[in-house]
Amino acid sequence: MKNFRRFALLSTLATYTLIFIGGLVRVSGAGLGCPDWPKCFGRWFPPTSISQLPPDINPSQFNFTLAWIEYFNRLVGVTIGILIFITAVLAIKNYRKVNKILIPSLAALVLVAYQGWQGGQVVESQLKPLFVSIHMVLALIIVSLLIFVTQQSYYLEKPEADRGAIFPRRTRLWMSLLWIVGIIQVILGTQVREGLEVLRQRFPLLSGAEIREYIGPVNYVHAILGIVIAAVTILAGYTILMKSRNLSGLIRESVWGMIVLIVAQLIVGLVLVVAGLPSLLQLFHLWIASLFIGVIFVLYSAFRRQTGGDHAIGA
Repeated sequence: MKNFRRFALLSTLATYTLIFIGGLVRVSGAGLGCPDWPKCFGRWFPPTSISQLPPDINPSQFNFTLAWIEYFNRLVGVTIGILIFITAVLAIKNYRKVNKILIPSLAALVLVAYQGWQGGQVVESQLKPLFVSIHMVLALIIVSLLIFVTQQSYYLEKPEADRGAIFPRRTRLWMSLLWIVGIIQVILGTQVREGLEVLRQRFPLLSGAEIREYIGPVNYVHAILGIVIAAVTILAGYTILMKSRNLSGLIRESVWGMIVLIVAQLIVGLVLVVAGLPSLLQLFHLWIASLFIGVIFVLYSAFRRQTGGDHAIGA
């Protein structure tokens, strides 16, 4: 059973690594570094020189660095697929009668298989915003499922973990709402980034402020929603820390984690605006958001163990 938890945790960490690499692919412009799928310029390994390109390929399409960034992204994706497959097999072997582990593990396997196919659709669509957004949301759902099964297997090994905590009412509801709104915020951020890329290609001389104006209402909705999420997160975190009793180290550290992440996200967002939307900060902006969503789900899973009024106090 410990092997299952190790593989589930490893799959979770690997998926977060892939989210970071996927963000690097986007901000570096490597999304079409390999213009075909599943091969790269008709080869299973990217070309190392123009002389290795197929005769029907325009040499101007080839960029060695971008091709290998995208290829590495695909290799990591395949590795994660294997890890999640092993996790699902171990779930069937060890937890076939434990639905709260078996079903999410199988769901993660199905979704990662679909994610692989959908990655090909992203390339074939020439990086259409809708396809890119679906790709990102699927990754966040997969990592949330992996977090859930990792945590549930831990609780099965240690049944008393987080059982004695007393926390404010509606805490689990607030965590679920923050997770959902966090996903929506990532989708909005993806739309902002897509608009940014299009405008920079068409009007390379525009300043950051001018670009934000051209992007339109979605930019302002994204900014306002980010402030609302930050305010709710800090308020919820303060309430949990001040009004709860017998909090475990996991819950306490996760609460502080979500507060630190949301503050970091606000700072990065502000610097993005002031500094003219640099690509490197866009990468960390997305990755911090994905970490925040994961920590929120850790808290949701922990609070989910508590039932009824015996484990809750008035907010």
